[in-house]
Amino acid sequence: MLIRTIKKSIKKPYIKYLNNKLTRSYDNKYETRKILNNNYKVIRGTVRSKADYDEGWILFLSSKSKVVFDIGCNVGYSTLLISQSKNVNKIVVVEPNPLSLSIAAENLILNDLVSNVVFIPKAAYGKSGDKIQLWTMPGPFAAASTIIDFSESGSMANTYIDVETITLDDIAETYNLWPDLVKIDVEGVEHSVLEGSFKIAKRIGTKFIVEVHSSDSLSIVENTEKILDWCKVNNFIAYYLREHIELIDSKIINGRGRYHLLLIHKDDQYPDGLNKIHQSEDINNIDIKYN
Repeated sequence: MLIRTIKKSIKKPYIKYLNNKLTRSYDNKYETRKILNNNYKVIRGTVRSKADYDEGWILFLSSKSKVVFDIGCNVGYSTLLISQSKNVNKIVVVEPNPLSLSIAAENLILNDLVSNVVFIPKAAYGKSGDKIQLWTMPGPFAAASTIIDFSESGSMANTYIDVETITLDDIAETYNLWPDLVKIDVEGVEHSVLEGSFKIAKRIGTKFIVEVHSSDSLSIVENTEKILDWCKVNNFIAYYLREHIELIDSKIINGRGRYHLLLIHKDDQYPDGLNKIHQSEDINNIDIKYN
């Protein structure tokens, strides 16, 4: 009886202590960030404080799309941007690092944005069903690539995880979802991802926004030429988004570490109003001016 009384007397302060401890831990994990005047509870560090090159372009192009593929979503900030559009009714999110993908999913779940999202924990590639190495340091925030030279942290730590590959065409056919917009950010494997999207490319109207990368083993010129070759085979035109001009050859981007292309079928039109959006544009300006 005495023991039960003692236990009962300490139970209430212990629960209060535990609740306070868990609340502090919870508050430290999350933060509230504003995107286009909407407040979102997100895992701390997943929403950038400074605009990246492509945020404005992604937001604008998403506003004209119904189905969007977010290839290489990392921790999902691009997915949050895409989900801002009321026109988008389906988002396919592809990320080979399961820890990064879990953060992207948690942010969407926290903000009730998950109902129209398909999550695919695989590496977009030129062939489905292969097992390849994803070079990265352990954890969700480390840079990752299937090419060791494109992941400085992974190459320095000499660590990788085994991942399975999938083509964009197989995703489209499996889920019967054919994208209006494909965002590609895959750290050096851009051409391989495009190689796996021949069927998608045949559908006039699909646009690809591609972040083009370089490393010691693959220069920005070599990477660009591979993408331009894909464009020729598939009757696409590549536009250099920083200048909003057609990219005929790689001379204009020689010396850049990374940059962005918009790939459009030759029978399609350059999106009206996109040329008004500058690199690293404040997305709040875009929402007010153009949408």
